[in-house]
Amino acid sequence: MEILTIALSIIASMVSGMALFFMQRYFKSKDKKDDVRDGTKAKENVLILKSIDALGKLTYANSIAIRDGKTNGEMKEGVSAYIEVKEDMYNYLLENNSKK
Repeated sequence: MEILTIALSIIASMVSGMALFFMQRYFKSKDKKDDVRDGTKAKENVLILKSIDALGKLTYANSIAIRDGKTNGEMKEGVSAYIEVKEDMYNYLLENNSKK
């Protein structure tokens, strides 16, 4: 009877150890995926904020151009900021979609 009790406790320890090992492995891989997703989300948020800033510059330059009746250096700055963000967004979308 003692041998059976010892054998059952050894088997129970092995089963619980294996279960903990597989759970730890699962959570590590899940954490890695979450970190990648969070990094992607952070980059996406930065690009969105840059896009809003570029559109704000364009809107401001347009307002001044309408008010003064002529284009100015601010219009060039707004357009160049918009083009830069547009290229960054395009490259980000290509990179992100190529991983799928």
